[in-house]
Amino acid sequence: QPLRGWHAQQLRRIAIAGHAGEDVLIFCDSDVAFLRPFDASAFWRDGKVRLFRRDGVLANDGHDEHRIWSRNAGAALGIDPTKITVHDYISTLIAWRRETVTAMCSRIENVHGRDWVAVLGSARKFSECMIYGRYVDDVSEGAGHFHGSEEFCRVHWTGEPLSDDDFRRFVAGMAPEQVAIGLQSFIGTDIGRIRRLIGLA
Repeated sequence: QPLRGWHAQQLRRIAIAGHAGEDVLIFCDSDVAFLRPFDASAFWRDGKVRLFRRDGVLANDGHDEHRIWSRNAGAALGIDPTKITVHDYISTLIAWRRETVTAMCSRIENVHGRDWVAVLGSARKFSECMIYGRYVDDVSEGAGHFHGSEEFCRVHWTGEPLSDDDFRRFVAGMAPEQVAIGLQSFIGTDIGRIRRLIGLA
C-alpha cells in the first residue's frame, strides 16, 4: 500500500536531520505565510529548544485522531502502552533539535530491529510532531527542551474556503505572539487570492 503525500512529507521532515548541519531545525508548512517580523531566538532559551506542547488536550472530548497518533507514537518508540499522555504536540512553525531527531530514529530502530522509515510507514496513522514530542518527554525526560504552548501561527485547519471578508477577520484575529497564518491546502482556498489579500500580488 503506497504512502500518501502527507506521510512522505512527515518522513522527509524527520529525515532532513540526517543531512542538515544546523543544531536546531525550524519547520513550517508550505501553506504558511508570514505577516509579521519574527525572531527565531524565540525557540531558544538558555541552551534549550522550545518544544510546542498543549497540556491536557487529549483528555478532552474529540481529538480522537490525535489520540491514535499519540498511541502509535508510543508504540514506535517502545514506550510502555500503559503510559498514556494527554498532551498534544501538533502545530506548525515549531523547532526540533537535530541531535534529538537522530537519537529518536536510532531509538525506533533499536526497538524494532529495522529502519525507522519502515516502522513509521507501516503504521500509516502517525504524526511526526507527536513522535518527537513523546520522545522528548517520555523517553529523554525533556532533556535539552523547554515547553511552550503559544502557537506562533494561526491556522485555519478545516471548513470551507474563506471569503475575502472572512480572511481579513481571520488575520485580524491573530494573537499578539502570532506572526504567520496558515490555510490548510486541502480546504481549496485559491493561492492567488491569498497572495492578493496579504499584498504579495
